Amino acid sequence: MVSSIRPLDESVVNKIAAGEIIISPMNALKEMMENSIDAGATALDILVRDGGMNLLQVTDNGSGINKEDMPLLCERFTTSKLTKFEDLESIATYGFRGEALASISHIARVTVTTKTVEDKCAWRVSYAEGRIIGEPKPVAGKDGTVILVEDLFYNMPSRLQALRSPSEEYAKILDVVGRYSVHCDHVAFSCKKFGDSQFSSTVRADSSTEERIRVVFGNAVARSLLHFEMKPLEELDITRVTGKVSNLDFTFKKSTTPVFFINNRLVTCNPLARALRQIYANHLPKGSKPFIYLSIQINPQVLDVNVHPTKREVRFLHQDEIIEKIAHELNDVLSNIDSSRSFKASTILTGKSLNSTQRTSSRASSAISKSSQPQIRGYALNAPTIVKRHENKLVRTDASQAKITTFLNPGQSQAASQQTAEEQILEYPELTDNKQPTGSAAEDTQVHSSQVAAHNDKALNYQNSAQERVDVNLSSVKRLREAVDNSAHRDLTDIFANLIFVGVVDPERRLASIQHDLKLFLVDYGAICYELFYQICLTDFANYGKIIVESESDDDLKLVNILSGFEHLTKDFALTIVQKLWDMREMLAEYFAIDFTAHTEAPNLEEIKLKSIPLLLKGYTPPFAKLPFFIYRLGTKVNWDNEEPCLDGIMRQISLLYIPEVIELVDTSNEDVLKEERIHFVTRSEEMSSALENVLFPCIKRRFLAPHNLLKDVIEIANLPGLYKVFERC
Repeated sequence: MVSSIRPLDESVVNKIAAGEIIISPMNALKEMMENSIDAGATALDILVRDGGMNLLQVTDNGSGINKEDMPLLCERFTTSKLTKFEDLESIATYGFRGEALASISHIARVTVTTKTVEDKCAWRVSYAEGRIIGEPKPVAGKDGTVILVEDLFYNMPSRLQALRSPSEEYAKILDVVGRYSVHCDHVAFSCKKFGDSQFSSTVRADSSTEERIRVVFGNAVARSLLHFEMKPLEELDITRVTGKVSNLDFTFKKSTTPVFFINNRLVTCNPLARALRQIYANHLPKGSKPFIYLSIQINPQVLDVNVHPTKREVRFLHQDEIIEKIAHELNDVLSNIDSSRSFKASTILTGKSLNSTQRTSSRASSAISKSSQPQIRGYALNAPTIVKRHENKLVRTDASQAKITTFLNPGQSQAASQQTAEEQILEYPELTDNKQPTGSAAEDTQVHSSQVAAHNDKALNYQNSAQERVDVNLSSVKRLREAVDNSAHRDLTDIFANLIFVGVVDPERRLASIQHDLKLFLVDYGAICYELFYQICLTDFANYGKIIVESESDDDLKLVNILSGFEHLTKDFALTIVQKLWDMREMLAEYFAIDFTAHTEAPNLEEIKLKSIPLLLKGYTPPFAKLPFFIYRLGTKVNWDNEEPCLDGIMRQISLLYIPEVIELVDTSNEDVLKEERIHFVTRSEEMSSALENVLFPCIKRRFLAPHNLLKDVIEIANLPGLYKVFERC
């Protein structure tokens, strides 16, 4: 049976409305304080018991309430602030709907004592469910109004149970009182618990904004304040923006919700908060939180205050433009002072006297500290500091230290980057040696290190050529570089900049492990190297070294022969690829060090040979087994018609060529596997591990900007405190 539609009982409607407006004691107090400020009060005294659930009282010295108006005081939609809807366009008071006291009276017991200047005595009356109980009674009292709210949510047990503990609700009350205390000049605020002899918060009427912030948020905030003010923006209907923000010496770790007043209304403007926090994130150390207080005055005609039951949100025109202007101004203010910082620092003394060598080192270290930016002032050198050793948070490796094995690798001591281009001459054996390794079951199954060394004797021959560095002014390249900068993930970049290479986990899936601080990560070094080499391509655009490709037979370097390994590729299509690359040879040679050679200017396409490919990183050679794929994709996957996609596509293909190749796992203890195959696997694995440890990851630490899309390729697999919980040692 379908239920019939019928109107709700008036008491149900009123309770529902009250539940939307009064969510907690803090909301009730906020509404009462705003009424007092609208009445011209210069002093507010607040009394709270049981977090406001049992008793909530606000006493002010405002204009009071006329005795004739008291019957309408707690009825819904009765107000003295406006008469028609259009008045909202010029509203300058906190209240306007006439719902606050009405809502409170439907969920609590309300008693009002008030006196105007003209009255000879005060008048007291109680309210329930929006209606007056009896007639106002004359009592002794001062000018102003006292609103007493008792037993909040007494008739809504579910809402009462949802409230937090009295102490937490009282903390919310102190927070909202503090925020109004900061903003409302010439208004005194005091708040205390019922029965306490001392006030929890007291702000005098003549206190400055800085003093109010000190009382509410503490000395640390008050000492680090900057005055913030913007000129009026008439085109955006902004008449005034002023406030106080923390400077760059402020290192508060606890996050504080920004204090925003828009047209004197306490609001939570999340887009503005995010924008300003992002500005601070670019200047403050990681983990530091700023303090922000802003008062924004907007033309009331472009401001909509009637968008939220609790009035915690407003809407205004040109919101994005206004937020951008404020954020830009804040960035300018912080940038102008970002020349000196103060950090807390102390020396850790073990109790032993310093020898002469240590004293010399200390003086040198101090000199370096003084010359570096940002400046560090105020070292605590007066007394030794005893620091407790926490084994579960002790980092036993230093990312800045080198391993002794790096000194055993020839050629690694040379500079990694030079101003002159370099040439590397390498043979291309993959096209000439197609024989499979052979062996017998009777041969030894053990792979000896001497045998591996014999296979791993590939010396790199570098030749320097005097070539000045070319300055590139292509707008397309600049845009690609900016895109890389904008996509950088700050925390991930920090992990890579301070990593310690642990080792290769799985060469077949290209997984390696790295350590950062107390954490161990599993990373996809294939994906990381792809982004690294792409960034190298952009940074060194048109300034690459060359890898001169040589082979025992010149026929092996012909492009058609390089492409002949693709069974699905017809000869005509292969010649089409060769023709495209030959047509673009001048650009490829000038920008990318990719050279092709032929005997004549208009050669037979089948005679065109590969002469060189770019050298991106000294000490690392790309896998030549991927050269056919490089030539094929260069001819088929690049958009040659538009400049920016073309250059980007070529650099992407070069990056793919340089990614370390997949090494299929081989069980070296299995006697059924040929000995040569096992030696080949061990050789390639050791070469790859050495390249990653001594060349690739050191380069990643120096110059890599980790993009956001690498987050999926970096996984935390362990951390030292977590291991201590399990093993109690490490």
